[in-house]
Amino acid sequence: MTDPSEKRMRTMTQAPWEDAVLRLLEDVYTFAATGPRTLAGWQRDALAVMNREVDDPRGWITLDWDKDNDEERTGSRPCYPFVPLPEAGLGSRLYPVTAETAARLLVEMTYEWGPVGTEEQTRAALADARTVLDRYGDRVSCYSNVTEAAKTPSPDLTNGVTGWAPLTEFIGDFGFVVASSEEVGVFWSFDAR
Repeated sequence: MTDPSEKRMRTMTQAPWEDAVLRLLEDVYTFAATGPRTLAGWQRDALAVMNREVDDPRGWITLDWDKDNDEERTGSRPCYPFVPLPEAGLGSRLYPVTAETAARLLVEMTYEWGPVGTEEQTRAALADARTVLDRYGDRVSCYSNVTEAAKTPSPDLTNGVTGWAPLTEFIGDFGFVVASSEEVGVFWSFDAR
């Protein structure tokens, strides 16, 4: 018998996924990349994505505003704009969140930290966010640096993101890691003012 999440991952195709990612994140300062899962654990796999050590296993789009920023991304800091973190440092700044919270965080990124647009715009953005997350299947673990997630995996984001455990030196940053058995995605938003 086939695992339903495996079937969902197989049926997700490149074009709808990339279209959803671009509609959500193309016009805002974000980082959106996926890498393979390994036996090393999701923290190490997420750091490999953040350090640009791995490519998308399917060859799908990556949004990386700092990819060509050689001035900041020297050999000593390939993770820019993220600060260099060990696995424990990453794990201590991220809290478990539900997949629905991760979808809502994608919407917050679209609207540059909230509050979001009209009800119709929010519905469309949530549909795109769920399409993005569908790539990873039904059995995922999600982790965010949003401080409200320290209290609950389903924080109230009605008023936008109001606190975070920083992963950059910017005035603000928030995002999430989504990990499946096959892939790990890193979706992050930056306020560099």
